[in-house]
Amino acid sequence: MAKTLKVLPSSFFNCLVGALWLLSPLAVQAQSQNPNAPHNQAEPGWSLWRSQAEAVKADFDAGFSNLELGGYLDFENACKTDAGSDTEIKYWFRLSNSVQRLGTGLVESGCWFGGRFLHTYRSTAIKASLHNVNCLRVDTQNKKSLVIRQEPRVNSRRLGIVANGRIVKPDSFPASIVEVDGENWIAIASPKEGWISDGSLASSGNLRLCSAKKR
Repeated sequence: MAKTLKVLPSSFFNCLVGALWLLSPLAVQAQSQNPNAPHNQAEPGWSLWRSQAEAVKADFDAGFSNLELGGYLDFENACKTDAGSDTEIKYWFRLSNSVQRLGTGLVESGCWFGGRFLHTYRSTAIKASLHNVNCLRVDTQNKKSLVIRQEPRVNSRRLGIVANGRIVKPDSFPASIVEVDGENWIAIASPKEGWISDGSLASSGNLRLCSAKKR
């Protein structure tokens, strides 16, 4: 009895070729050049990673204390130690979305080697072109008021409220922002001294620059 030769659909071979390509050194090399690969999608709350060479055009400043400057030097030394002194290391950075939204946020730097980050370091960043920020507007998604707390935590003493659409004044520039239990808190000087929540880093936030459009 003659055997029947089963012909596989062309889609099977396309999938097989695609799988083999992903496992090939060429594919690994292609993805290893860019920390945003393969989907080129930013993590919630952050911009895409950008080459350190683009930092001068990114409209931000960082390094506002000796502690942060020292931390960055330690980060660079750790990168060079782990990659090897004779190895070319590629440095990347990304900004938290609050830099554009509030004028203050975070910059995260990373040293990319062998298709992964050896080390990363976060520090305070400001939007350089603003020069100073002394006015933020409450702009919550649910249009609810924000509670002013004595300390940056949800169970701290309640000092007052700020209605949606009203203005608050940060205590400084860069603004004092601390993260407690995954929630960002901003110190304000008025209408009362205290702390208000800006939500999580990945959220769209509860505050905007006074000059920004409302949602």
